[in-house]
Amino acid sequence: MDHDELRAGSYYWARRCGAEDAEVVQISDVFGQDRQFWSVAVMGSDQHHSLSEFSFLIRLDEP
Repeated sequence: MDHDELRAGSYYWARRCGAEDAEVVQISDVFGQDRQFWSVAVMGSDQHHSLSEFSFLIRLDEP
């Protein structure tokens, strides 16, 4: 999935570069509304990562 298709606040199945297992992440705009400030929030963690550290597989529907 191309990074241009990502939406802030949405959840995705994603895989960290070099990892085999996928995990649920959220695209966060906590550092700013502009796409250049977006980060990846990993569920169950308070850490934020760069978009470039992940390969995004599919967007999850919200419940």
